[in-house]
Amino acid sequence: MGIVLAGNLYDRYPAARRVFQRAEEVLDMPVRKLCFEGPVEELNRTDVIQPCVMTVSWAAYEVWREAYGFEHVSVTAGHSLGEIASLAAAGSIPWETALLLVKERGRVMAEAAGKHVGMIAIVGLDESRVEAIREAASAHGRLWVANRNADVQFVLSGEMPAVREAERLAVAAGARRALILTIPLAAHTPLMEAAANAFRNAVDRLQLSAPSFPVLANASGEALRTVAALREELRQQMLRQVDWARTMVSMRAMRVRTVVELGPGRVLASLAAKHIPGVDTWNADELFVDLAGPTTA
Repeated sequence: MGIVLAGNLYDRYPAARRVFQRAEEVLDMPVRKLCFEGPVEELNRTDVIQPCVMTVSWAAYEVWREAYGFEHVSVTAGHSLGEIASLAAAGSIPWETALLLVKERGRVMAEAAGKHVGMIAIVGLDESRVEAIREAASAHGRLWVANRNADVQFVLSGEMPAVREAERLAVAAGARRALILTIPLAAHTPLMEAAANAFRNAVDRLQLSAPSFPVLANASGEALRTVAALREELRQQMLRQVDWARTMVSMRAMRVRTVVELGPGRVLASLAAKHIPGVDTWNADELFVDLAGPTTA
């Protein structure tokens, strides 16, 4: 989840400490204890980890904004949960509101969790081979491509017998990696319909504003510029595939030259470096390691 990043941000930057403190007030949750001490079993619950990830990401954003400014941002995007953070970064919703929305997202997704559904990451096979695996494994249960992260990086999501068969087939096909995720969800599939309906109730109550700059949609990579488009994206988010590969195509078309990943990990920055020619990439660990110290008093 980025426990090291969370601790470094909190220890070094007053801006980050303010975010953590405010998050605990808004969520009525011991965010600092969960992020820094665990236990891991509790932190990994989807209704816990989602608001914690949002808090860490926003702490990184606040430190970055104060240290580097925000004048030259041309577009924002976020992967799955990160799409909500990207709306807050674009000024469409206050971050506290985004935090509560993420908490609700985690809650309704936790209610949809179960031992009979799951997800598998497959790396090293192209789209046609992954689709063939998905189709064959679907004889054992319902299965969808939930994430298309890059040309050889996918996540399948659905019923566990099909997920396990997909693992077997991917290994046999020579996948560089075939890993069943420790997430008891069929995220970004029609199996999330009940959770999506509950989440829509929260989305429909949101007071959204037009973004200060475009937000790239998870499902299509299209640049969203209106309140109506943003709301519809959120309403459908749990059911639609995350097509990060298409998001990167949009970044290329917009001539993005620098990608900054603000949040735990460096997966998205690494993907951008591989798939957007000439782009400079940074992740939170790299950005903040060189700062001399706190940027706020």
